[in-house]
Amino acid sequence: MIILSKKKLRLSNNYRIIGESFLEQDNVDKALTYFKKSKDYGGAYQDIDMLLDMAFIYYEKDEPFQAERLFKEILVLNPDEARVYFGLGLIYEDAGTYDRAIESYLQAIKIDKQYQQAYFFLAGVYQRIGDFDNSEKYYLKAIKMNKDDYWSILNLGSLYEDYDMDDKAERLFRKAYRLNPENPTSSFNLGVIYGKKGDLSKAEKYYDISLALDPINPFVYLNLSVNYKEKSMYSEAIEWLNRGIDKNPDEAFLYYHRSCLNLLTDNKEKAVLDAKTACRLDDFFIDYIKT
Repeated sequence: MIILSKKKLRLSNNYRIIGESFLEQDNVDKALTYFKKSKDYGGAYQDIDMLLDMAFIYYEKDEPFQAERLFKEILVLNPDEARVYFGLGLIYEDAGTYDRAIESYLQAIKIDKQYQQAYFFLAGVYQRIGDFDNSEKYYLKAIKMNKDDYWSILNLGSLYEDYDMDDKAERLFRKAYRLNPENPTSSFNLGVIYGKKGDLSKAEKYYDISLALDPINPFVYLNLSVNYKEKSMYSEAIEWLNRGIDKNPDEAFLYYHRSCLNLLTDNKEKAVLDAKTACRLDDFFIDYIKT
């Protein structure tokens, strides 16, 4: 056990308090500076919350090795700190080591069964690796804890949409839209689901709303083009790609899809030009077009 002199303890606490004030102002660099000073005087051994703040700051600053080191230091002080396992889960997930991320999130939940964020992120990892059952299970648990959790509702809807469970997806996307209509993803996802259901009018309505909020998103233009293409409305399909390219002149896939449409409409010269542009912007299309 480390025993601090009264002077060191006072300095440590003062630096910690100053760091906390900077953290409240979202000045993470200065907060970290003063937290380090507090730690140097031994305060970190008495204040796990400050160490956690430091670790999460390092994580947000994209310094995962420093963050992991601090998280593990906290475990020496308290092996049952759920927030540490959650933080380690974030680091491992970002690194693509999904088995370790799952293990960490599960440990966080084992320690704190009400850790709603851990359920959400665990569901997300399972979604990444294609484990539908566990992904659905943990999204539902997260939503049970917070019935208005926008991102859990939206992501569960996306999970259902990926597996063509479109009625379930629509219900969740509509709820997400009611909760947060100002997020362009809310209306975009409704556009996706109505497009899949063949309701072009509703799809375009929500895509238009999404574009009003985010006029750059290239996938809105692509999806609208695909919707019209499936109805053999090729001129409208090309026009949506034209608009998308105008907003996103460096998105190779928009040129590729316009090339395909130009071929369908016997505009071979334009098709070749678009194909060349797609290959120039992204060499993925060089081999893709050959196949």
